[in-house]
Amino acid sequence: MTVPTLRPADLPAPAPTAHGAPRLPALGALALAELRRMLRNPMFAVGTIGFPVMFFALFGLGVVNETTDQGLNLGALILVNFGAYSLLSLAMFSFGSAVALERTGGWLRLLRASPMPTALYFGGKLLAALCFSALSLGVLYTFAHVAGGVTIPVGTALLLLVKLLLGLIPLTLLGLCIGFLVSPTAAQITANIVSVLMSFASGLFTPLDQMPPFVQTLAPYLPAYHLGAIARGTVAGQTGGEAGHWLALAASALVFSALAAWGLRRDEAREQ
Repeated sequence: MTVPTLRPADLPAPAPTAHGAPRLPALGALALAELRRMLRNPMFAVGTIGFPVMFFALFGLGVVNETTDQGLNLGALILVNFGAYSLLSLAMFSFGSAVALERTGGWLRLLRASPMPTALYFGGKLLAALCFSALSLGVLYTFAHVAGGVTIPVGTALLLLVKLLLGLIPLTLLGLCIGFLVSPTAAQITANIVSVLMSFASGLFTPLDQMPPFVQTLAPYLPAYHLGAIARGTVAGQTGGEAGHWLALAASALVFSALAAWGLRRDEAREQ
């Protein structure tokens, strides 16, 4: 009996590998899953959407019609301060405590065993954070406009939204540092401490000229300080020194990304 010889042309074409699979649908699916996780967690939604609205109601509504010595509307300045705080809070919990839980709960271990690139996982989380941040800022502005009559021109509001979302990136990298360098049992309280202390030390809750001298010295080294300054300058139409703030945010992003990458490699090494 003769065995037929198979030629390469007779063999079936190899199935596409995971590396050749389209990544855009996977990125969208990951971002959608992350958004659902955020929306299904009531405490997360309260912390990132409810708290900024509550703080504005407590500290902003009573002074929305007042002006600073430079003639700037105080309500709009307080609004953007709490907007920056909402992004800081979201970054600390979505990329800080959440990543720490996923790291020890086995989710990241499962992702490493799958053909999905690690960068796609973080890209999906970042895309979801940007969408949720836009929602949080929209709710805060709507409340300030309806309850306090605070109005920002459409063009300025859109420009402000873009700047705030861009400034979210170094904050998410700081959150990743917490997620990979802090134990899960301590990640939640660490995210809380960093969020509150950095907000005060950056002048988001209290003007820096009312803070102790050592806090005023520390503030320029904090990313939230520069994000708040960019937001206030955009609303006030004073963007002359904005380039320096963006450079500081870029430097923060480089430092935090290096620390987060080191923490990720250390976490991977523990599983080998």
